Amino acid sequence: MSKFQVKTFAALCTLAIACAMSPAHAQDEQAIARDYDVYVDLPTAFAFIKLPAGWKFIGKLDSSQLKNLPAETLTSLLPAEAAPVQLASAAQKQPARKRKG
Repeated sequence: MSKFQVKTFAALCTLAIACAMSPAHAQDEQAIARDYDVYVDLPTAFAFIKLPAGWKFIGKLDSSQLKNLPAETLTSLLPAEAAPVQLASAAQKQPARKRKG
């Protein structure tokens, strides 16, 4: 291996490490959910809680629980630039789609 190849390889490795480390830092700055926030994925009815160590699945909700979510429950985790944060009280129900038959 020539000196040029070694230097190029070292530069690419350094760049790859820098790129791999930066998204985690950027994600922390743009975090939407705070610790102990509850998120419910409406299509699946799965509920999660954000703990200091990360997200934890807490169970699947039934239809009566989905209808009576507390107002502070998150139903969207998209960044503010992509879509506004939706709380359970502001979530809109999507109309059922009719199938053509």
